[in-house]
Amino acid sequence: MFAPAHSHIPAQSAHAGHSRRTNTATGSSASSSPYHGSHHPAQQAHHFARSSDRASPVPDYSSATDSTQSSRGTGAYSPTPSSSGSSTAKSVRWGEIDSEEEARISPGSYSVGSPKAHRKPVLKCRTLHVANAPSLFGENTSKIAASAAIDIVLCDLMTCIKNFKPPSELVFAGSIMVLAKVEENRPFIDQLCNYQVLWKRLTEVPTHGDEKLEDKRDATRATISRALFMMKEYQVKLGIKFIRTALDELHMEVCICVENFVYPCQLDFAEDCEDGMVLVRSERNKSFIYQLRLLASFREKLMDIPEYDDQKLEDKRWAVDSEIERNVERMKSHQLSLYHRYQLAKSQQPRRL
Repeated sequence: MFAPAHSHIPAQSAHAGHSRRTNTATGSSASSSPYHGSHHPAQQAHHFARSSDRASPVPDYSSATDSTQSSRGTGAYSPTPSSSGSSTAKSVRWGEIDSEEEARISPGSYSVGSPKAHRKPVLKCRTLHVANAPSLFGENTSKIAASAAIDIVLCDLMTCIKNFKPPSELVFAGSIMVLAKVEENRPFIDQLCNYQVLWKRLTEVPTHGDEKLEDKRDATRATISRALFMMKEYQVKLGIKFIRTALDELHMEVCICVENFVYPCQLDFAEDCEDGMVLVRSERNKSFIYQLRLLASFREKLMDIPEYDDQKLEDKRWAVDSEIERNVERMKSHQLSLYHRYQLAKSQQPRRL
């Protein structure tokens, strides 16, 4: 540490200010700039504290050059001025002005009885408590780094949740817990992947056997688990909506189609058919075969709709399945009735000799 110079500046009258203007700008009591002078700011602040027996709360960083140039704007301030000029009261001399001018103090510095400067100082002096700063080679450095890593994971998680815009619908494959790899599902799948990456990063953070770090990591892990659980709930919610909508649309499609079914009065059967379940490809059978295939496609669509353990959804599924099977049985009965009529007509034909 530099040894500060101690000096007492006696109070001076206004008449002495003119004769010592030059000495104030160049003498030992002149303040020096921390960027151009050779004196340390702390040394300067301590010097003024000794001169006035009261330390200034914010050090003055004005240079000697600035003091010379602004000597007419700054003046000597004395808390207890003496009319005779021989008083022994101490004062801090910031500059020299004429006795008629009002004394001023540079911004950010003041003494007892002086007008207070602006709340915000010109320069902020930030003190670094080196004794309290963590050492790069200390035993707690690894724990501090681990704590910071957990904080980063938690911060990334909050950002990920905040920026996520949940979709209004999802496309499922076989089950509502299985998402199809389509563009509509991409944002949702990417969000799930982000949570998995954060989970992996958190798992890789060591706790060094520290109980506080373990609790902090467990709390962050619980937050990620909660986010995943909410994603699962939202997926199930959209899955139920998807199933309900799919069943309603399929049921409506089946009902509309079966209303337009045509039941012909005659069908063409194969010659070697014994049970009437085989139809030949003919123009007469074309519409009937198409309707049978349409009902078969409805069955496949129903099987493709995911199932979920919900009573209302099960009732809807049963209603759709019943509508399909009822029309299948109706067409089957009509086909068999035509087959029996065909067999009867065939048996009544006279045999050729």
